[in-house]
Amino acid sequence: MSFSQFVIRNTLRNKHLYMAYFLSTLFSVMVFFTFTVFAFHPALSNGLNQKAQIGMLAAAIIIYGFAFFFVLYSMDVFIQSRKKEFGLLMIQGMSPKQLKKMVFIENLVIGFFATIIGSIAGIGFSQVILWLSNKLMHVDFGFYFPAQALALTMVSFAVLFLAISFFIQFRLPKLTLQELLKAGDLGKGTIKSSHIKTILAILLIGVGYAVALLVKGMLVPFVMIPVIFLVVVGTRFLFNQLSVTVIERLKKKETIFWKKTNMVVFSDLAFRMKDNARSFFLVSIISTVAFAAIGTLYGFQNMILDGMKQIPYEFQISGKAEDTDSIKQNFTQLLADKGIQVDEGQLTTYTNADQISFIKESEYNHLAELIKKPTIQTQGKAVQLLPTSVMGVKEGTINEVKLPDEETLSVAKTEKTNVVSAYGTTVVVPDATNLQNLESSTMTVWQPKNASYEKLVSVGKFQDKNMLLMAKSYSQQMITNEYAPILFVGIFIGIVFFVSAGSFLYFRLYSDMDVDVEKFKMIYKMGLAKKELKKMIYQQVGILFFTPIIVSVIHGAVALTAMYHMFNQGMQLAGWQVLGVFILIQIVYYLIARMFYFNKVYRLVQA
Repeated sequence: MSFSQFVIRNTLRNKHLYMAYFLSTLFSVMVFFTFTVFAFHPALSNGLNQKAQIGMLAAAIIIYGFAFFFVLYSMDVFIQSRKKEFGLLMIQGMSPKQLKKMVFIENLVIGFFATIIGSIAGIGFSQVILWLSNKLMHVDFGFYFPAQALALTMVSFAVLFLAISFFIQFRLPKLTLQELLKAGDLGKGTIKSSHIKTILAILLIGVGYAVALLVKGMLVPFVMIPVIFLVVVGTRFLFNQLSVTVIERLKKKETIFWKKTNMVVFSDLAFRMKDNARSFFLVSIISTVAFAAIGTLYGFQNMILDGMKQIPYEFQISGKAEDTDSIKQNFTQLLADKGIQVDEGQLTTYTNADQISFIKESEYNHLAELIKKPTIQTQGKAVQLLPTSVMGVKEGTINEVKLPDEETLSVAKTEKTNVVSAYGTTVVVPDATNLQNLESSTMTVWQPKNASYEKLVSVGKFQDKNMLLMAKSYSQQMITNEYAPILFVGIFIGIVFFVSAGSFLYFRLYSDMDVDVEKFKMIYKMGLAKKELKKMIYQQVGILFFTPIIVSVIHGAVALTAMYHMFNQGMQLAGWQVLGVFILIQIVYYLIARMFYFNKVYRLVQA
């Protein structure tokens, strides 16, 4: 048996040892492949979406670079966790040169299978994403076989794994044989934190938050870079200094440290926090980027569509009778041909020389009933209409209006409405009011009763050749189609970063499993109950999973608030929705991870 055969068989037969690293590399391949599927998608290759395709390709390069460092970091952690194994191999006569060669071949083997399986998984995953984009975002990218994406992924990751296999040799632990053999033992000295860096962590993050939350308008872009720098540096100190200080303070409180199993949990927690500081820092920053990217894009799209959502009617046409009669006839015929039943309403608006608009009471109430809005009773007087966006009811109000016959009509009250456009001075008057000799325009509306969204969009295309017609669903879909590729890129990158953050945590959890097993095995022999062991492991896994996520959620909330401040708006519902969804995903991720981790540790503890 040759040396290469020994390494390959050892890798394949010790699948459990390499599984965490293999899954992290497989995930990187799958993500890159899925993204290139969309980058080369025919739907993004021409017209207005060509810029989106360039953006997709640029994002693919970013993800490839991220994948390189992610795999390199995962391999580095994997190598550092195998120090004891390397010591045993060197006792058996393996030379440092052979050790480097073994790591090189192992990485190539894992990289080969990760590339093949990741590409296959990516084909299925990309089709699911295409289906979801159609169902949730009404964006029909269509299905196709991604030959270009497959070829690019294979070549790109072949180069990536060759490069990592070469560079990782220089990351092999430069320790003595004795140090390698004792690498798995506990008791790694006392952790000391810097009081200056601890204070700086609080100060830097506090100042960054204050500036981000207080600055508004067009000043936001100018303070963005300094704020990001302050918060990033502060986050670094938070994990490797402040967290250690807090844990050491808690250990000195007897009421906490000596309570039930807390002593075991806190015993090496400070060292774990110090050891995982880099992982936590990366996870929190990556997750914050994910929150900010998705929350900003999703929130901005919602703000753009909000104006369309304020339009109460599915179809409407406004203008003088001579301009709209033929269009109304053709559109009514189109609705009949498509089998769409509608409720129809009509309203005439009269405008005097002072640019005051008059609407008859019965016509207004008919439209209000169509969209299930409150009707208005004038009781012989005028009622002024105000748009729903006006905060102060008294703003721009009038006391009376002059009629064409030189009489005046008092305005009894004001009502907020979106039944009609009321951004100018608009009043509802009794039906008997004489409005002759005033300039008039007619608005006709149609409210469908039995049509699907797809059919409404199809019928709405009528407005392309008839600009006086307004089709609500079709206009919304046109806005969605224009922004969907950019939104899709942002959401996809955000999901990639967030799931990658979870993979970091999952990988770190399993890289320390051997140490945990030895610790819990000793305690278990002393009489530790299964229930207590489960509680300790759940606490340990919870701290690992939620410490960086809590920090990133707070960072993300501040970042989104600052972004919305650029438009002089507070935190949007869309931002909270994004944060809520990611917190829910992390909770599910934690529940699954802790279950598998406990079962594996408990089985090894009993062995």
